[in-house]
Amino acid sequence: MIETAPQVQLWTRDLGSCLHGTLATVLLHDGHDPVTVLGAPWEFRRRAGAWTTEEYYYLAEPDSLAKRLALYHPFESTWHRSDGPGDVLDELRDALAAGVLPIAAVDNFHLPFRPAFHDVHAAHLVVVYRITDTDVYVSDAQPPAFQGPIPIADFLRSWDSANPAHDADVFFSSSPSDRRWLHARMRGAVPETGPAWLARVIRDNVARYRAASPAGTETGVEGLRRYLGGLCAPEPGTEAADAALSELYVISWNIQAQAGLHAEFLRGQGLRWRIPELAEAAARVDAVAHGWTGVRMTGAHSRVWQRHRADELRAHSAELIRRLEVALEQLDLAADAVSRQA
Repeated sequence: MIETAPQVQLWTRDLGSCLHGTLATVLLHDGHDPVTVLGAPWEFRRRAGAWTTEEYYYLAEPDSLAKRLALYHPFESTWHRSDGPGDVLDELRDALAAGVLPIAAVDNFHLPFRPAFHDVHAAHLVVVYRITDTDVYVSDAQPPAFQGPIPIADFLRSWDSANPAHDADVFFSSSPSDRRWLHARMRGAVPETGPAWLARVIRDNVARYRAASPAGTETGVEGLRRYLGGLCAPEPGTEAADAALSELYVISWNIQAQAGLHAEFLRGQGLRWRIPELAEAAARVDAVAHGWTGVRMTGAHSRVWQRHRADELRAHSAELIRRLEVALEQLDLAADAVSRQA
């Protein structure tokens, strides 16, 4: 007899990583729209030396990871490490019994359904939605999408992996899984997402982008311009240059994903309220999201192949800033249009 389990909903976007995908699955499981919750905020934040070699890295401090990605909703998260004296899966079982979908930090090298299986070490996230005596049921929306059981032994190898440094993936290896898991839940009433709320969200996002960077952190247009301007400063081929380009690829993935999701959020709100300025703002924000591709890929290729293209990186960076400034101007117009309906 083939054992079945109630499936959870797979969710992903072309520009997204496992971070947004797994949190979205949790939100959908609890009855919330991930595009509204995760797509309303939009920002740039970077702190030198704070990044880690994980696909799911995002600068959240001093907030929790979920809270920083959902600034306008009471969505919170807590990291746990299963290291009790009993079965290491008991914490995950207890979470499932309480109606929580745990998000496990894993290494793709040990997951049978990933293309990297027994080939490439890389830090990743999956949702756990059932555990039996023999299998752990996981949901992974990142292509190739998978949902179903894997042997407990494979899951434990992945969940407890040292994820050693690996030349095949210089960006997401060398970050141990450590049997970590993320507990993410909505911790209060969700806001009424009417025009007044929407106008405030847009204006808050724009204000953060235009504000000066606080000490020790690069934020907004000013911080992004300063960060991009310094990427070509290290001598090509040095450890400093490799570190700068590795950081660029890691930190920018979920910044790019958030921009793409914010554009989708604005498009949906434009249709909902029939406000054309929102549709135009969505197009401009989407251009910013795709503007990150040139920056990220130029940096990645320079890092992996040691073929530094400083002029190309500067050109892509200048275009990204230009698109961002245009988008902020259009968001001003969109906020005014929304306010007229509030």
